[in-house]
Amino acid sequence: MKQVFEFAFLLALISTGVVAARAQTLNDLPPPPPAPIIKRAPVAPPREEAKPAKEEEPQFDANDVVRVSTNLITVPTEVLDRTGRYIGNLRKNDFRIYENGVEQEVSYFASIEQPFTVALLLDVSGSTQSQLQAIRSAANNFIKRLRPNDRLMLVSFDGRINVLTEPVTLTELRQKKIRLDAVNEGTLLYDTVGFVLNQRLAGIPGRKAIVLLTDGVDNGSKQATLKKNIRNAEEANVVIYTVQYNTLPQLPARLSQISNLKARESVRTRMIKDYGVGSNYLQSLAERTGGRLYRADSLLDVPQAFDAITDELGRQYSLGYYPNGTVRAGEKRDIKVVTRSSSHIVRARESYVATAKNSGNGGRD
Repeated sequence: MKQVFEFAFLLALISTGVVAARAQTLNDLPPPPPAPIIKRAPVAPPREEAKPAKEEEPQFDANDVVRVSTNLITVPTEVLDRTGRYIGNLRKNDFRIYENGVEQEVSYFASIEQPFTVALLLDVSGSTQSQLQAIRSAANNFIKRLRPNDRLMLVSFDGRINVLTEPVTLTELRQKKIRLDAVNEGTLLYDTVGFVLNQRLAGIPGRKAIVLLTDGVDNGSKQATLKKNIRNAEEANVVIYTVQYNTLPQLPARLSQISNLKARESVRTRMIKDYGVGSNYLQSLAERTGGRLYRADSLLDVPQAFDAITDELGRQYSLGYYPNGTVRAGEKRDIKVVTRSSSHIVRARESYVATAKNSGNGGRD
């Protein structure tokens, strides 16, 4: 019988009758079971029985050309003092941006107080099914740490893309009951990232972020590819944080379902390659957009990664500029962000790679 998992936010009804402002959670979720101690395996889990392989997606080359179709170069930025404390009261005039050593005009600025629209993307495909309750519990903790004026979009994916809610405030989210249907074969990772970037976040103004929980292995995407995802991410002015959940411990059980030894070895070899490609993909998404990659060896590590992400979103400035002069297609351009105080330490995106769309017109087509 098809199982249905339901999400809903906890609205605790007590006789005195007030719900805590930040008590948003998903309904009827028991606490996650204790995670077993897992040793790293040298291989990655298969997604399916051996099948005739479709044309393989080439591995992403970090030197590939990416596009910034709007020509606005966005630079997520954090500022610390010499003791490591974050500085949160800076304004546009406090920053200076240099490209290849030439100062640029700061055309866009968003302070740390301005809200984010955050898309939380959860991989619930076959390799994660045994840990689904723990994934939902980690998602609850992430949601509770968002600020009241942030907006959340919630998407799960397996062999389908499941938009659980469009971007809503946390107050609106409390009023929704969110369903997650039983698993469908496949993992539409690339299609999901492309769909959210191009069709859901593209028309939303202001600061935007994607938080993606997955093992990084795609199985079945038809509309998007690894390289298209990277290029779209560079165009989208969206910070992407990736959390790579380790599905290797499930490898023995999944391989045991393949009776043919030759087919089993073929699947094992293919998945080793796929898992390596997935790691590079998630690293590239994060680095190219100013986010970070977090590796979770077990689901016990996921809440810690989510906590670090929400902390960073809460202390991050967003800067933007249009490049001056002519930029040659394929040229890597260095970015340096400083403040007017020599006592500040700045963490910011360090470069981008241009195409013809970045050439000439002072970056304004």
